[in-house]
Amino acid sequence: MRKFDYSFLNNGLLPARLLNLTAGITELKVMAGVRKGVYAKIFTELEAVARVQSVKSSNAIEGIVTSDDRIAAIVNGDNAPLNHNEVEIMGYRDALHHVHVNYEDISFCERDILRLHEIMMSSFGDAGGGIYKKEDNVILEIDADGRRRVRFRPTPAREVGEAMEQLELAYMEARGDAGINQLLLIPCVILDFLCIHPFRDGNGRMSRLLSLLLLYKNGFDVGYMFLLKSKSIIIKASIMKH
Repeated sequence: MRKFDYSFLNNGLLPARLLNLTAGITELKVMAGVRKGVYAKIFTELEAVARVQSVKSSNAIEGIVTSDDRIAAIVNGDNAPLNHNEVEIMGYRDALHHVHVNYEDISFCERDILRLHEIMMSSFGDAGGGIYKKEDNVILEIDADGRRRVRFRPTPAREVGEAMEQLELAYMEARGDAGINQLLLIPCVILDFLCIHPFRDGNGRMSRLLSLLLLYKNGFDVGYMFLLKSKSIIIKASIMKH
């Protein structure tokens, strides 16, 4: 059984520079909250840009690409997709919109995670949408000579349900610990989600949607995140854990 424990985030041994960085980001969040009321139009424009960039970048990581003009048209309008890549991009757009509009009512729980995956995969009728993987999978690495090797073996399919339940409970416990910095907790939880790799397809995109969801629920909205470009904190925390 997979066990998840985030108590190390409250042991006082974290690098001071990392803690100072999260404190600075939190202070800027407070300032942004004040300025958002004064410069509402600017923040609205930032949010629109951030959504387009989020859809573009998250899909490009998976090799799902199209032109910038088509990305903007799909995100900002109701343009019909022209190929398979654009169908997948449209599904991610729908899932991102679902998070953006409903994040206050969405929880980090099995029901809502499966629903988010279903929305993302429904644009092209994937039968695996909203369903955990039925078969074991591996993460492969291909070297410069084309040779393949197993880079990582995720949680076996038969253990996924229990692992996801344990992950949810561990997050809930850590979320209620006042001594744990949420900006550090979120990337650690998402890293464990990726290690479980619960779906046949779409795990990477789901990890980014869930990251956004948890950041939203902690007051870091999309316009603010775009303004700060604070993805570095996620990378640093993930490296620190492993």
